[in-house]
Amino acid sequence: MRGGALLSSLLAVARRTAVACVLAVASGAAATPGPLGQTSETPPTEAEILASIVTVGVRTVANARTARDQGAERQGTGVLVEPGGHILTSAFLVQEADSIVVTTADARTVRAALAASDETTGVAILRPETGLGIRPLPLGKSATLGVPAPVTIASAANGRRIAMASVVAKREFAGHWEYLVDDGLFTAPPIPDWAGAALVDGTGRLIGIGALLLADVKPGAATPTPGNLFVPVERFQPALARLAAGDDTPFPRRPWLGLVLSKTDGPLVIAEVPPGSPAERAGLRVGDIVAAVNGDEVATRAELYRSIWRERPGSDVVLTIRRDGAAREVRLRAIDPRDYLIHRASR
Repeated sequence: MRGGALLSSLLAVARRTAVACVLAVASGAAATPGPLGQTSETPPTEAEILASIVTVGVRTVANARTARDQGAERQGTGVLVEPGGHILTSAFLVQEADSIVVTTADARTVRAALAASDETTGVAILRPETGLGIRPLPLGKSATLGVPAPVTIASAANGRRIAMASVVAKREFAGHWEYLVDDGLFTAPPIPDWAGAALVDGTGRLIGIGALLLADVKPGAATPTPGNLFVPVERFQPALARLAAGDDTPFPRRPWLGLVLSKTDGPLVIAEVPPGSPAERAGLRVGDIVAAVNGDEVATRAELYRSIWRERPGSDVVLTIRRDGAAREVRLRAIDPRDYLIHRASR
């Protein structure tokens, strides 16, 4: 997302609130890991957790649509897991990648390809060209996690570091673009290097992958609580199993219209029309209010996205909008969001 005053203030909060609980670790300082802890009585060491994550470096294609908001060169975190020696990370980090490289704790760098991604939930799976020679982080179950719950966050975007945090909420999250996570994990205090970061429970198991930095992870409280959204690991597991079985399209293909809505609650007001999107081609305008999808009224972002996702890429979706006080119907031809973006570093 764009780096403006909001992001600067959030980063300042992160530095103030997290300084007492963040331990920076030099890039090459991780020792050769022993067996990862499997119970709360024998949790893994920081070095063992950090040895299972990699730095993900991305250079985008020329004229990438996402470069304006996310930059043409990006750096984040990936987590090595089984089966198949794949790396889990954030889809936003690797969007429109021309090249992807991953770097281990002992400074070995390997090229990687985008094996699969789901833009609508923000998850991606990378396949390194060769084995990394590091131990995978075992997968846990976020569904059994209570709230609040102490967790560890490991990142490798700008130096390797461990932060202690708490899961303060588990709930649905619908972004102002076509993005929806049914069972998001919200943590505080915030960390600045969230993209692809590993969320680890007390037994040393991976339960989430970093997706967003948010101004408030506990809406309705007296004061805002800045924090991060993590996508639960359960969103990756079916795709990992399908990849292991040889399926080249492990994530479902969902339709995309190019709707960017107002960030405020209330009516579903279009705030931006991406160039070349189905929304632009259909003539939608900034200020239009979306009232229904295929004749069914929608009042929230989640209702809107789920109504769109009942269709297939390539199908027609009829939106009822209000413009200048009058209702009208607009027909859009939905596409797969991966057809709008360019993924050269994929296979």
